[in-house]
Amino acid sequence: MAKVRHRDVNTSDGACPQPGVEPERTPQMPTIDPSESARAYLAYHLKRLREARGWSQAFLGRRIHVSKSLVSGFETMQRRPTLKNLEALDGAFSLDHTFAPLFPLILKEPGLPAGFEEYTDAESEAGMIRIYQNFVVAGLLQTPEYARAVLAPGAQPTRLEELIEKRVGRQELLAREQPPAVVALLDASVLRRPFGGRDVVRGQLERLLELAELPHVHVHIVPEAAEICPEGSFTLLSSPGEADLGYAEMAGGKGQLVDDANYVAELGILFELIRSNALTAEDSGAAIRKALEEL
Repeated sequence: MAKVRHRDVNTSDGACPQPGVEPERTPQMPTIDPSESARAYLAYHLKRLREARGWSQAFLGRRIHVSKSLVSGFETMQRRPTLKNLEALDGAFSLDHTFAPLFPLILKEPGLPAGFEEYTDAESEAGMIRIYQNFVVAGLLQTPEYARAVLAPGAQPTRLEELIEKRVGRQELLAREQPPAVVALLDASVLRRPFGGRDVVRGQLERLLELAELPHVHVHIVPEAAEICPEGSFTLLSSPGEADLGYAEMAGGKGQLVDDANYVAELGILFELIRSNALTAEDSGAAIRKALEEL
């Protein structure tokens, strides 16, 4: 694992602990050696700087526009930061290019694969979201009833409502003042899969037509006659000035955030191949309306 030389990070920015903001009482964690890796360097100094100011993880999260759990993940080396996260940390602590230069080193290090929580963080910051789904309507476009029908078979009953709330809550980004552009390619089979029964499917198809009317949402149906078989669903996230990210879905509702440039480029090419076989937006709307009539 690459070594990172330990150096002091200047904290003399004149900042004082925020009144009434106390550090959280967290379980005692093993001491992290900042020289072990770039990720360890980040974890050690991030925690040190935060506690020196008397900031909680939640307070710091609000300053850099991420969740408390993501800050905790940085400090325990369980979550991998994006370049934007590191630049925001430099800004929050008034540092001059201290954390951001770690990004290329962190990308080269082995570690836990980023999963769905990392994906939702990245999704919320994306300027464009490109989705291909071959079995169900994409989660970002689902109604609560449809989400329940999809999630119920594999979810613990005690967690089902939480999962539905999280999935539907992600859709808030579609109503932002400056929402991301969304291009969703849906296999034609999703129009006829009877998740939840006729009424649930009807409500979902009507929702697709409503969303397709939004200027930033583009829904395209991939006809069954299209001679292309991607063998899996995936999403691409793009933002100006940043490298694209991919998210490859796996069985059991799991997935992996992908930042390998070569693989993400391959997914981008595959997406365009699928889109070249998809119906136009107008014809896709007609296909959805036809499916509604046949219910």
